[in-house]
Amino acid sequence: MKNILTIFKKEFYRVISDRRLVFTVMLLPGLAIFMMYSLLGNAIGNQISSIQEHRIIMYQEYMPTAFKDMLIANEVKVDIMDLNDSDFDVVKQQIIDGEVDIMIIFPNDFESKILDYATQDNPEILTYYNFTEDYSSSAYNTMYGWLDVYSDEIVKARLDAPEDINPFDMDLDNPYHRLGTEDEASRKGMADLLPMLIIMFLFSGAMSIGPDSIAGEKERGTIATLLVTPIKRSEIAIGKVLSLSLLSLFSATSSFIGIILSLGKLMQSEGNVSIAFTTNEYILLFLVLFATVLVIVGLISNISAYAKTVKEASMLIMPLYFASIAIGMMSMFGGEPSTNPVVYLIPLYSSVNAIIQILVGSVSMATILVMLISSVVYVSILIYMLNRLFQNEKVMFKK
Repeated sequence: MKNILTIFKKEFYRVISDRRLVFTVMLLPGLAIFMMYSLLGNAIGNQISSIQEHRIIMYQEYMPTAFKDMLIANEVKVDIMDLNDSDFDVVKQQIIDGEVDIMIIFPNDFESKILDYATQDNPEILTYYNFTEDYSSSAYNTMYGWLDVYSDEIVKARLDAPEDINPFDMDLDNPYHRLGTEDEASRKGMADLLPMLIIMFLFSGAMSIGPDSIAGEKERGTIATLLVTPIKRSEIAIGKVLSLSLLSLFSATSSFIGIILSLGKLMQSEGNVSIAFTTNEYILLFLVLFATVLVIVGLISNISAYAKTVKEASMLIMPLYFASIAIGMMSMFGGEPSTNPVVYLIPLYSSVNAIIQILVGSVSMATILVMLISSVVYVSILIYMLNRLFQNEKVMFKK
């Protein structure tokens, strides 16, 4: 145990004592994520506000007075101009150039056809807008909605009993039809996004320091000095895995904090996202993350021990990194966490499901326990394999 602690301290202080490594591995990820997501959230918010505050520039021809009055009565933000004074092709080009938002052309006999609907074909309204331009697309959606309302008014006018157009009403006197809480909604939003990011950050944190700890020492020749000491090679393996796991967890925690602090702006909520996690959920989340990072570091350590150089180790790790991202992405489309205990025997995928359980607040202690125990078993196997690699002189000293 003393030797394991010695190796642990050596690896831990190697990173902690290097200010550049501390900044790049532990502080920079969270800071970069916070700044990036905050800027992205602000940009999205500004774009939405700009569209909402924009006054629609619309050209029209033969627009019914009733429809125009409807837009004015409902205070729709629109400036209506007559097409009669302008050239059709000129306005079309202005729409393409983003100078005009939309053009609506009614038939010149629109109102007569509406009144004489029994003997006339339905009149066709023509709209022109630029679907690649935000203001224009928003203008089209707005006008389409009001034309739909206008259509309902026309149908009502044709009926002897206009109130019969709606055979039933929904939730007029039921203000509590939306069940659930804001906390549950926020948890669900986080559960869709965070598992993938957490796995990705755990992996990237381990990748930033793992290869240099083993493959780097092989490349520099310092691993030979360590291997000829009286310390058992199994103790070296355990010490390295534990220290790298803790350092990787610090890196992932930095990223996690950056996400939480910027999530409110990213999700365009008022203020920060408010979620009430219990103490037990925090403890379970920490245990799941630590068990996950142990497995990740075990995998990276074995690959680093096999590789000749840091560059080769990083190259061999990349397919595993992409696979972990793919596994994490399943949370975005998988819905609820799995209740099948067998799923919690699968490395990394079990972690994703366990994290989702904790985030949505539907924790199953049995499946979490299966995940933790299976992770310990996998880590034990990986440490055994790493020890065997350390014992293999051809692997450790190959040029």
